[in-house]
Amino acid sequence: MDAFLIGRRKILFGAAAGAAMGATPALAQIPNFGSLPGMGSMSPGMSRAVDLVSQAANVIANIQISEADEIAMGAGYYERFIDQSGGRYNSRLDQDALRDFARPVMATTKRSALPWEIALIDNDTVNAWALPGGKIGVHKGLLRYVSGPEELAAVLSHEVGHAELSHGVAQIKNKQFVSGMGGIAKQQIVDQVGRKAGAAGAFLTSEVLTAFEGPIYNMVTSGYSQDLEFAADGHIVNVFHTIGYDTGHATDFYNTMLRLVPPGTKATTSLYATHPGTKERIKRLDKAIQANKSAVEANVGHPGWEQLKSSFPTRTHFRLA
Repeated sequence: MDAFLIGRRKILFGAAAGAAMGATPALAQIPNFGSLPGMGSMSPGMSRAVDLVSQAANVIANIQISEADEIAMGAGYYERFIDQSGGRYNSRLDQDALRDFARPVMATTKRSALPWEIALIDNDTVNAWALPGGKIGVHKGLLRYVSGPEELAAVLSHEVGHAELSHGVAQIKNKQFVSGMGGIAKQQIVDQVGRKAGAAGAFLTSEVLTAFEGPIYNMVTSGYSQDLEFAADGHIVNVFHTIGYDTGHATDFYNTMLRLVPPGTKATTSLYATHPGTKERIKRLDKAIQANKSAVEANVGHPGWEQLKSSFPTRTHFRLA
């Protein structure tokens, strides 16, 4: 959460910027490249580096990424990302409770072929993230700041939205994503993917998965682009309507974090009230709620909630992990 990251590293909520990129010609194919504004003084090494970014971005923008590819990416990265994030929290009761709570949210999917899975991660930062292919991670630190089941349901609905709406695929085709790769990784993309362009599923070689790993980890744990975060927020309303949650609670978690996070904390984030990002997201979500407001929930169970709150009582003051 992608969206919610507070603690050891930094606080982020959809901070990644950049619009999805369309097909872009490699700079090497542009006549008089050296005469472009600002490019005349580039060294040959800098020119090659810029050219490689453009070639890799062009290749990725034109590949066909199928649902099978999304599933393969999720399966290939999930356990590694869990380990990198802190490992699975060592409590079968709490893992089962989170799965039980998430099951109704995941059941709203229209992508039944995705192997949906969720894990509770032993990490005290306030974060949750989603990989392509329906793989979701929730840090135990986040559970300490959700005071009601609707707040946790909103977080999970947002994450399900990222996978449901193929946001990972959209972000991969963003030039900023390519810029996050090392030079060797970019060259691997050009060499491995370029030869197989247009063949759905053919690009996911072990070399490509390795080249994508770092940027994808940063993408899912630090946030998708602003437009994709807005879209995932909108998915909360859809899920709440389907399950029967009161949509009036859809923004509760965001408002909780705005209230609890110290205003003087130094970070780039849209979780703070001083940052326009979160206020804008809450405003948009409230507008969607008013347009499609559901009745107060009735007969909606919250399986696993009591167990999670027993293990992770809600904090009323923000604390660094």
